[in-house]
Amino acid sequence: MSQLYIFLLALLAIIIIASRRNVIFRRTEKKEFKEKISTKVHENRKIEQVESKKRFKDELAKENPETKFNFNRYKEEMRHAELAIAKQQWNEAKKHLIQATSFAKDELPISLKLAKVCMDSGDFRKAETLYRRLLETDPDNPDIYENLGKIFVKKRRYKDAIQMYVRAVELDEKDDRKLLALGKLYHLLMYYSVAAECFRRAAELKPRDVNYLFLLADSCRADEDYDNSLFTYEKILTVEPYNDKAKNEAHEIRLRLKENESFFHNQTA
Repeated sequence: MSQLYIFLLALLAIIIIASRRNVIFRRTEKKEFKEKISTKVHENRKIEQVESKKRFKDELAKENPETKFNFNRYKEEMRHAELAIAKQQWNEAKKHLIQATSFAKDELPISLKLAKVCMDSGDFRKAETLYRRLLETDPDNPDIYENLGKIFVKKRRYKDAIQMYVRAVELDEKDDRKLLALGKLYHLLMYYSVAAECFRRAAELKPRDVNYLFLLADSCRADEDYDNSLFTYEKILTVEPYNDKAKNEAHEIRLRLKENESFFHNQTA
C-alpha cells in the first residue's frame, strides 16, 4: 500500500513539474510571439508611412506627368501661387501649388500650403483630408493639429477641435495663440476651470497682454471662483491702472464676495 502511495506521489510530482514547464514554455512562446508581432507592426508602420508619402505626392502631382526636379520651374510656380493667394484666387493658387510639387525636391512645405489654401477657401473637407495625410508623414507638427482644430471649429465639432488643440499645445507649449483657442473652446463648452488654466498659461507667456487676464478673470467668475477673479482684475490694474472695465468688474466682484459673506454669516448665526 505504501509503495502505491509513493508511486502516486511521484507521479503527481512529475505531472506538476511537467505542467509548470509547459506553462513557462507557453509564456516564453507567447512573449516571443508578442515581440515578433510588435516588430512586424513597427516595420509595417514604417513601410506604410513611406508608401503613404509616395501616394500623397502622386495624388498632388497627378495633373502634371513631369516629376523631374527643376528649381527654376518650382520657383516660378510658387511665385504665381503666392500672387494668387494674395489676391484670394484660390483655384489659381491650388493649380500652381500642384504644379510646383512636380518640380520640388521636398513637397511637404507645398502640401502644407495647399492644405492651408483649401482651408482658407472654405473647402474644409479637402483641407481635413490633406492635413490628416500630412500627419502620416509629419506627425509631430503642431501647426497641422492647430489647423485641424480650426476646421473642426468651423464644422462645430468642438470636442474633436479640443482634441486637436490639446495635441497642438502638447507639441508647442510656448504658443499663446494655441492656448487661447483651446481656452475659448473649453469656455464655450462650460469647462470654466480648464479654460481658466489655459488663459492663465497664455497670460504667463504674455504678461503684459491684459486680454488674456480678462479672459482668465471671466472664466474664474463663471466658475464662481470669485477670489481668483478679483485677484486677476487687480492684476490687470497693476498693468493698466486706469482701465475702467477692470475697475468696474473688480467692484462687482467685491460686492458679490460681501453678499456671500453676509449670507454665510446669517446661515451660521
